[in-house]
Amino acid sequence: MLALLLVCGASGVPVRSEVIRWLPVWQAVPTLSGAVPDPSVRTTVDLAAGGTSVRVRLSNLMGTRPVRVEQVTVTADGETRQLTFGRSRAVTIRARAEVYSDAVQLRTTKTLDVSTYSPAGTPCQARAHRTITSTREQICLVSAVEVAGFTAPGAVVMFGDSITEGFYENTWPALVESDYAVLNAGINGNGVVLGNAPMVTRVHRDVLYSKEVRKVVLLGGINDIQSGVNAENVIAGIRTVQLRCRNEGVEFHVGTITPWRGWFAWTEERELQRQKVNAWIRATFPAAIDFDEAVRDPADPLRLRPEFDSGDHLHPNGAAFGAMARLVRV
Repeated sequence: MLALLLVCGASGVPVRSEVIRWLPVWQAVPTLSGAVPDPSVRTTVDLAAGGTSVRVRLSNLMGTRPVRVEQVTVTADGETRQLTFGRSRAVTIRARAEVYSDAVQLRTTKTLDVSTYSPAGTPCQARAHRTITSTREQICLVSAVEVAGFTAPGAVVMFGDSITEGFYENTWPALVESDYAVLNAGINGNGVVLGNAPMVTRVHRDVLYSKEVRKVVLLGGINDIQSGVNAENVIAGIRTVQLRCRNEGVEFHVGTITPWRGWFAWTEERELQRQKVNAWIRATFPAAIDFDEAVRDPADPLRLRPEFDSGDHLHPNGAAFGAMARLVRV
């Protein structure tokens, strides 16, 4: 017999958290960041799909000491609910840990306001592009929103570095048209195998954490290559991510690495490594997403098209993101 955990939300209607399917509709990758400037912080997030019940995840994954949150509320379409954690309004999040709120019935569509109250100086510890908060450039504490009663077939995660996260304007994942809930798991400066939290290790934390994730699109490798990692190691890293997705029954897609000549770290030898990785991707994945071909300059294929260049010759601009998004069929 499956035990049913009954959790009462602010609506007073019990929600059976253990038997409900929860779809992630927004996420913020945990990161080291500044502190809460005010005790009360409101975070407004754009949801990838709507639902009839909601729960929120708070993060202290990067913290070295416990974090106390005194109160959390959520608002959608003029309706506000008080969140609880194990039926308590306040929660202490252990260092290196995350917590989920109890579920509440609340119909959500396009946006959700999450208001947290915690002592001034509490670390924010989460990032998300184009999120409105009192801190303006970063969110605080909230690392995921999940809904039940959804109509989407599942979630697809766009996995990558700053080109995926969105370095200058907009993001290409936000422009992808899909029946799935599209999530952005890009991190500025992230590598496939390089760094403290490369894609090969964070894939479980940021991609495969939910059974409702059905697909992943990986675009990465340029940060490894510009740091001296050779093509063979980048390819091995992509294979590792592919295998971990396959083991979880998640459909894997990969995109070619975009041009970058003109960037300060470009060299002919490093460019050769990019070409090797792209050649392997095209030969190995018949349905590879050819971002390289979509944004390169026909007159100089090692560079971004002038109208697609953000100005630093590495990061595509908003127009390029539109071209990239149109290639993605998931």
